[in-house]
Amino acid sequence: MSDANSNRTVVIVAPGGLVSGKEIMSLTLAEGLRQRGWQPHVMTSVWSSADFRRRLDADGFAYETLPLGFISLSPRPEIARMTWGQVERWPELVRGYRRTLRETRPRAVIHTNWHHALLLLPWLDASRDIYWAHEFAPTTKRYALIFRMIAARVARMVCISKAVAQNLQTLGVSPGKLAVVHNCSDLCGVQTPLPEETRLRLGIVGQVIAWKGHADALQAAALLAKQGLACELSIFGSGPPDYVKQLKAQARALGIEELVHWRGFVADRAAIYRDIDVCIVPSRDPEPFGLSALEASACGRPVVCSAAGGLGEIVEDGKTGLVVEPRRPDRLAEAVAKLARDRALLASMGAAGRQRAKSEFSQEKFIDRFIALIERPRTDVAA
Repeated sequence: MSDANSNRTVVIVAPGGLVSGKEIMSLTLAEGLRQRGWQPHVMTSVWSSADFRRRLDADGFAYETLPLGFISLSPRPEIARMTWGQVERWPELVRGYRRTLRETRPRAVIHTNWHHALLLLPWLDASRDIYWAHEFAPTTKRYALIFRMIAARVARMVCISKAVAQNLQTLGVSPGKLAVVHNCSDLCGVQTPLPEETRLRLGIVGQVIAWKGHADALQAAALLAKQGLACELSIFGSGPPDYVKQLKAQARALGIEELVHWRGFVADRAAIYRDIDVCIVPSRDPEPFGLSALEASACGRPVVCSAAGGLGEIVEDGKTGLVVEPRRPDRLAEAVAKLARDRALLASMGAAGRQRAKSEFSQEKFIDRFIALIERPRTDVAA
């Protein structure tokens, strides 16, 4: 085996601005690689969340902090200041990045953010580097240029869903440069039996931001209450204080304040799904993937979600959950009512979702596909 092939160091560049789907999957990949005998090394940002760094410390990963921020042409003063801060520290970023490459001589470098991939563009290597696409990019000429430039400098662009791959193709990235590796869940081994409850417990998990559809979830809960199907709604996650305040005011105005529980950020993912019967994902805009839908399925919870983006690749309508039109609280309420009135259907969908999560979205399959890309970065890997 050549020296290049014997090197089992993989650098994962994960800024870690907050702990959400991308950060969870970066940690999952690092742990999975370590279990297979690889040596993950994480580059995170000096501006990353303290929680992300605590997780890196707790899991014993080698990591370093570099000025990995973002760049934007937005004229907004706050955004302009942050962009200028990144520009000022760009030489420091480049020096730190090149130093790490010299010291670790990695087999692969996995980039998780287009901003830092663009900032480091001259030092990307098409025989080694992989871009891991977690988001949709706007379909404009500017973004088409950015992503074609990145595609030309990396071995592959790994997409978390077919929907994201289609987005990059729309921007002009060649299909031959793309591979789809769905996210996984490590919750498939968690036993979370459904309790016998008289009141259905709904949960919405993730960032509390407008496009995630929390306002639609509250309206749906109010419609259910009017039908005599009062359901508890737990909201897990955090968001801008002004927006959370707005949602709480909406709950009061709808007369469902006592039915809504604000749980905040909960690190124990299994505990989240033990406390709910149905996971709702009422995203107003297309989801690149929808990790909460997969986690809920892995824990045996049916999912009611929007027909938006990658969610349809996770939830099988009528089998593992129900898929409804986005921005339609009435349709969301109808789907939840169907499960509230039929506990047997709720249980069977939960069981089917759990089985699908085990067979199609296992951590083992996820790591297998990534290792295949690392070892043969230009070889197609089936979705």
